Amino acid sequence: MHEYHIVEGVVKQILEKAKASSAKKITSVTLILGELSGLQEESIRVYFDNLAKENLLEGAKLVIKSAKSKLRCQDCGAIFEHEKSNFSCPKCSGLGVLTNSGKEFYIDNIEIES
Repeated sequence: MHEYHIVEGVVKQILEKAKASSAKKITSVTLILGELSGLQEESIRVYFDNLAKENLLEGAKLVIKSAKSKLRCQDCGAIFEHEKSNFSCPKCSGLGVLTNSGKEFYIDNIEIES
């Protein structure tokens, strides 16, 4: 349920950007969703579709791209993608710790008709 207010804020930002660009219609929106964001893609889609009714977003294609989490090796400092249940650095086998990567949720692209 917490996704509703987050998606509502994103939709508001999208509509503001589109209006500032004198858009007649929004045809596509691409969002980046980090795998550790705590947000559910299915809920985002449902709320987006509901909030897109009777405005410039109605009928727009929603693309959600997943962002993998990344780890930083405590030994060599290498940054690498987190694989399920594996925190080992591929360079030196040291222990990787989570970075902020993978927690994001943001608008990547908005396609409009003007």
